[in-house]
Amino acid sequence: MQEIWDRQHSDIEWLKSQIRPSMKSSRVIKSVDLFAGCGGLSLGLSEACRRSDLGHSVEFASEWDENAMDIFNTNFQPSNYSTQDISTILSASHRKKPTKSEQLFIDDNLSCVEPHILVGGPPCQGHSDLNNHTRRNDARNNLYFRMLRAAQLLSPQAIIIENVPTVIHSKERVVQRTAKLLGKMGYFVSEDILWANHFGVPQKRKRHFLVASRISEPDFSQLEPIKKEFQENPRTLRWAIEDLQENYDVEDTFNSSARPSDRNQERMDYLLDHKIYNLPNQERPPCHQDGHNYPAVYGRMNWDEPSSTITAGFGSTGQGRFMHPERCLVTGKGRTLTPHEAARVQTFPDWFDISGKRRGVLSKTIGNAVPPLLGMYVAKVALDSIQQ
Repeated sequence: MQEIWDRQHSDIEWLKSQIRPSMKSSRVIKSVDLFAGCGGLSLGLSEACRRSDLGHSVEFASEWDENAMDIFNTNFQPSNYSTQDISTILSASHRKKPTKSEQLFIDDNLSCVEPHILVGGPPCQGHSDLNNHTRRNDARNNLYFRMLRAAQLLSPQAIIIENVPTVIHSKERVVQRTAKLLGKMGYFVSEDILWANHFGVPQKRKRHFLVASRISEPDFSQLEPIKKEFQENPRTLRWAIEDLQENYDVEDTFNSSARPSDRNQERMDYLLDHKIYNLPNQERPPCHQDGHNYPAVYGRMNWDEPSSTITAGFGSTGQGRFMHPERCLVTGKGRTLTPHEAARVQTFPDWFDISGKRRGVLSKTIGNAVPPLLGMYVAKVALDSIQQ
């Protein structure tokens, strides 16, 4: 862990760099990424490899969202990839013998058999506390088991599975059953719930991680010095995006904010005019008055605190505390975060190419991603477990 600890000062240079840092090593860590999104976990793994003087290659990636997969391909150039539904690649079975479709997949992707690390973040909506109607009893919860099936077929040395913290309470007991079956397969399994702001991410985001290794017990306790440092000195919104104010360009989707409704514009300007951060009840819609449970909604962000969780709704004040702390230098009005600013808060560096995408694509891919710096520390736990 010491090499990453010693290079903390470089995080901001890494985040603001326009040029991807080179990776030169005789040893290359090979990975497979399922439910890849635009690549937050893979980027975290890649950076952990770079800071450990290792190379990194993605042998296979799966992501049904073609726009997200396009971003992943641009930035990682995997040996092979698929945008098919994962159920057409991996079965729900836990039997040892591959199905015909699984055998075809293996035969077509021999380089992804026995990778160093298998990573994946199965869709979390079924586990989310925001999903009040079907929470913890959702068909998507079973997608977690596809990571187990991939482990059975591909035999990775280590596995990282990411999800929301409430995944541990799913009706299907997906975490508990996966951990038990991985243990029977010869893996050492560890799990932990981590806050992103405890690992250098300027954002309060809580996630569950399961790490398994064939070689040795994954040791989350090695992260304690990092956690202690950032608990005492958290990174703030200012650290991440203050320099981007002058980048605002109404003609550039990546560097401009979504257009608000007239009423929401009035609400943002009200906060600025009164120099406050939370919208008073009388300025909220009737459904958000008198006993509402979402005080951050319509709120203004604070420069000197970590951001609240970035979601796909970061372009709307009606979906969270996503209003920029200051007036727009171009329009003179209140505004929400730009995709560029949201990517920075998620710790996607400037060299990570998300160019040429529609606003909806940017919102979804950035908001749903695993923060790479958080992924980097978890990846280091996995890497250390297979380098004994």
